[in-house]
Amino acid sequence: MMRPKRIVLITDTLCDANGVSRFIQDIARVARNQGYDLTAITSTAKTYCEPIDNIKRFDPLIRFKMPFYPELDLAIPPFWKLYRTVKAKNPDVIHISTPGLVGLTGLVIAKILRKPVYSTYHTDFASYLYSNTKSVFIKKFTRFFEKRFYRACQGVFIRSDIYRPLIEKEFEIDADHVLTIPAGIDIGHYDANHRDPNYWNRYGIASDATIALYVGRVSKEKNIAFLLDTWKANFKPDQNHWLILVGSGSFYQRRVQYEAYNIKFLGHQDKSELATLYPSSDFFIFPSNSDTLGQVVIEAMASGLPIVVSDQGGPQTLVSQSVPNGYVIEQNHPTKWWQAIETMLYDNEKRLIFSVNARQLAQNLSIEKSFAFFWENHVPKM
Repeated sequence: MMRPKRIVLITDTLCDANGVSRFIQDIARVARNQGYDLTAITSTAKTYCEPIDNIKRFDPLIRFKMPFYPELDLAIPPFWKLYRTVKAKNPDVIHISTPGLVGLTGLVIAKILRKPVYSTYHTDFASYLYSNTKSVFIKKFTRFFEKRFYRACQGVFIRSDIYRPLIEKEFEIDADHVLTIPAGIDIGHYDANHRDPNYWNRYGIASDATIALYVGRVSKEKNIAFLLDTWKANFKPDQNHWLILVGSGSFYQRRVQYEAYNIKFLGHQDKSELATLYPSSDFFIFPSNSDTLGQVVIEAMASGLPIVVSDQGGPQTLVSQSVPNGYVIEQNHPTKWWQAIETMLYDNEKRLIFSVNARQLAQNLSIEKSFAFFWENHVPKM
């Protein structure tokens, strides 16, 4: 009788406050609850990790800010600790979810142990770095590095089909080796019934205010400057509308200068707080042009929020044409973005329809379905 399959997942991003981290922690939790042998390993000084025994965090030997992307750390992991941990697990497959220094260490370990390697294209680093630098050279160099990294893998998972042409054509990876993970979140945690009608009173905001919400890093590569400029350009002091931004990043340090425009930055909020914060808002805005999926967008949908997203990147795949739950807007077009925002601010009937549809659509996006696909499509060497 063959023993059950074992997978070790190695990642740079696991204890961070972002969607990639939450996704990996969620599938680790599902694996543990369902009795599958998945171990997630990282090396980071960050500590936003669930306390479950199949998540292993090692302190890095050295860490420093990623060049041109200071919101992320690069960590040099303790090689021998990682190697001994992976060897002891004797996995059938090693999954590397990020192409950072920890991920590269995982690739070396997999080669030493002669294990097949899979990976996930979670983050469009080339586009992020281009947003921060406007350097075509840096974008091309990053793409070249990514191509070398992902071509070393037996299979590459993607978060939405929007990125399939990049992986298949530019990275030259055979279509049969590119797999789209069904989008999924912890559906049981996010629910419109968690709405608190007096939630915003604690921030000095009236209960009858209309709340436009953003959750994610408040930094340049998320296109936050465009969102703030669009809101400011159309703001009228007598309106009872607020733009709320949740997350850490460079714009949080400048938050005072936006207070006069009914813009409030809340900083990082943990998962339990988000469960109430989402449904206590009225609609969700996500202006990023380079996210591969957008976990926060699904969390917002499950919480009953209509969504307004860009026509670039993965989040657009979460807006349905047949069961309308929001708008896909041309990237960086201030007039079209404000028209969508204004509709959500004033058209209560449409907002309600979108809200009901968003909840309905999100019910099919469970993390259990994501995990089942992830697990079944890792093939050990025969």
